Amino acid sequence: MTDMNELKKRISTTNEAGLIAILFERLIDNFKNCISAIEEEDYDKITGLNNNSRAILTELTVQFSGDDEISSTLRELYLFINKTMTEGEIKKDISSFETNIKVIMPILEGFKELEVREKPKAVAGLTYGKDNLGEYKLEENRSFEG
Repeated sequence: MTDMNELKKRISTTNEAGLIAILFERLIDNFKNCISAIEEEDYDKITGLNNNSRAILTELTVQFSGDDEISSTLRELYLFINKTMTEGEIKKDISSFETNIKVIMPILEGFKELEVREKPKAVAGLTYGKDNLGEYKLEENRSFEG
């Protein structure tokens, strides 16, 4: 469960751009898992993964619901991604999920860059014991690796 603890720690110490990056990372993980499911002929798994991806796309749509050009463009991309992953599920086509990964990667990289440039959000409500204080320490020198 270390991964879940790492994710919780990241969520509690990042900023808004970092939270969006986490959503895009999860989409990419889902699409990679869909590719594996197709290769393993476990087609029922794809439905669950795509339902989770649709929930993520819904959340992203809510986050960018403005009338500005960026929000509008992102909504169009989300519609494309939804259409492509649905086609991939129906046709059991790996290339549909590979296409979505290629579309999302530059967006993810952009939000990761914003995450390291902006200050982390203030986190309230975490309790620290003397043995785990360092675990939640915010790093001052975060770096971006593309």
